[in-house]
Amino acid sequence: MQKLISLIFRGILISFLALSPSHGEEVVDRVIAVVNDDVITLSEMEDTGKEYFGRIKAQAPAEEVDRILAKAREEVLSSMIDQFIVRQQAEKLSIAVSEKELDAALDQMLVRNNATLEDFRQELAAMKISEQEYRDNIRDEILKSKLIGYEVRSRIVITEEDIKAYYQKEIIPEKGGNGFHLLQMGFTWRNVVVLEKAGFDSKETAREQAEKIRARAVGGENFRTLAKQYSNLPSAADGGDIGFFLKDEMVSFMKNAIMEIQPGEISRIVENNNTFQFFKLLSVQEGETVVKAPYESVREEIRDVLYQQEMEAQYKKWVNELRDGAYIRILL
Repeated sequence: MQKLISLIFRGILISFLALSPSHGEEVVDRVIAVVNDDVITLSEMEDTGKEYFGRIKAQAPAEEVDRILAKAREEVLSSMIDQFIVRQQAEKLSIAVSEKELDAALDQMLVRNNATLEDFRQELAAMKISEQEYRDNIRDEILKSKLIGYEVRSRIVITEEDIKAYYQKEIIPEKGGNGFHLLQMGFTWRNVVVLEKAGFDSKETAREQAEKIRARAVGGENFRTLAKQYSNLPSAADGGDIGFFLKDEMVSFMKNAIMEIQPGEISRIVENNNTFQFFKLLSVQEGETVVKAPYESVREEIRDVLYQQEMEAQYKKWVNELRDGAYIRILL
């Protein structure tokens, strides 16, 4: 009965907010979705997608803006509904994220990027994101991670056959292609000439970090995981994977380092501009000849790739199951 009363009340609230003008003026805000016992308003959705919507307005052809914006709003709203469902499930399971956990996550982010709190706040200001918005996003990510551990992880099984199949298919270039398949890590230092904000305070500290992390990679730790955690080059987001290069496509410092190693090995550290870099060679294909990294040298990295792929797939499946059991009404 209480649930029914709650639903009736929501229906009245929706009708009032969606249809009733204020003093004869156009409605400024309204409810655009109901998710169980929560509501999402138009202003919340517009605020969440403001950067995305702004890029569309600036870049889309004038005659296509309205259509593209409508589709973008549907995508943002769908993502917000998923977030609400996940938060509700976390509350149901008494799973929460403390301020102490948020502070620890922020500290780790600063250490990983060798940045100060002031650097971080300046970057947020440039992106027009408040510190509270950032903390809320981090909270959602930690919550997602906890729920994955509680609800999803047990569904994931990566077999030896899966790893071997990926090795045969992916650790070589596409059929007919030639080149060197490379992973990369890099550690930059501040360059006062170009006033860079990213990177280490000095060339010496950048070199020390490069040597430290390379030693861990040579010692057998997962190169991709280390790249995601410590490299401050754009390739870090992809686990350092920069794809395939022909010999003539590689700049001299890269080519010199790569030509000294065999597939599965890690190069020496090389210096380029204000960055120390090193590489892992996964495979080489020249004509019909293919030389791959030994299976054991990339086995754990492949397992990590497959695990991440399967985790995302299982997480989406789990959220869809929650959606199927939820009361959702969209009024956009």
